[in-house]
Amino acid sequence: MDAKRHAEALDRLDATADPAALRFDGGEELRGRVAVLPAAYNPPTVAHLALIERALAVAGVDAAGALLSTRNVDKGVHGASLADRVEMLLAAHDTGAGYAVLATNAARLADQAVALRAAFPRAEFDFVVGYDTLVRLFEARYYDDMHGTLRAFLGRHRVIAANRGEAGPDAVAAFLHREDVAHYREAVVVVELELTHADVSSTRAREAAASGEDAAAVPSAVARYIARRGLYRGNAAGAHVTRL
Repeated sequence: MDAKRHAEALDRLDATADPAALRFDGGEELRGRVAVLPAAYNPPTVAHLALIERALAVAGVDAAGALLSTRNVDKGVHGASLADRVEMLLAAHDTGAGYAVLATNAARLADQAVALRAAFPRAEFDFVVGYDTLVRLFEARYYDDMHGTLRAFLGRHRVIAANRGEAGPDAVAAFLHREDVAHYREAVVVVELELTHADVSSTRAREAAASGEDAAAVPSAVARYIARRGLYRGNAAGAHVTRL
């Protein structure tokens, strides 16, 4: 696929009513246990790649994937277009980053699991999350029946959870001992990111790109793509949407 066809594929995916997923990197068929990191990738950062690498070291994990969703439970698309985000993931992938480039039209992890199982039936999936996403996983406002949905989801899939920003490993452990969460903690594998990666955010990466600052928060291939496309210019928050 080229960039234009990527954009068209994402449009078709987003227009699909049922949970669905597709792959962009053209790698070998996904098999075994695949750890996927669902994120907005606006843009992909060194923290995203570090978390994927950390997940690959978890016992039982055979492969990894970067999973972009066309929908989000809390916000719409701003900053880079979805197609640009796929292109940035592919740019990093092509330099040797060890992940499949995937997309789904599902916002919730439980629905992403349905989409991935249907699209890649020879694989099982773990879901890699930062602390903020782990907390949202257990917020009742995202469900009609939270515990019913979580029992089904966590009965089949592990969650690999990492510290993020000010929420260190102790905060992750404390959250998992909360009374309404503790029942599920056997399905959660806690991993630790180095502070230099845990503090990196896509928001700061967008702000740096908008102001022309050093692009240390993103892989070099992503920095080159951002510069070539002129992404995030004109707004420090990255609110401008560029189109292919």
